[in-house]
Amino acid sequence: MMNNEQMMQLLAALNPELAPIISVMMQSGNDPSGNEKPKRKASAYNRRYAAAYRRIKKSKTLKNGRMAKGFGGKTGHKKIMAMAHKEARKNGKRK
Repeated sequence: MMNNEQMMQLLAALNPELAPIISVMMQSGNDPSGNEKPKRKASAYNRRYAAAYRRIKKSKTLKNGRMAKGFGGKTGHKKIMAMAHKEARKNGKRK
């Protein structure tokens, strides 16, 4: 199996007029210039919401994988989201 660099060298050898373009591609791919944005850190609220959503969804899912009565379809997702947001807000309050 060939790695990416070997593949580029083979393409350059087979097609000499593409060699300058391939060399530029190889240089830009190997040298990250830092143009990518750093990944954002999830907020405390977002972590509470995600945990609440998973917990509620698990409790409203039946053993066969279907959702409980009243929680199926798009409206069920909306209900679970609303419940999770409410729980996340409530648990985030300082006492």
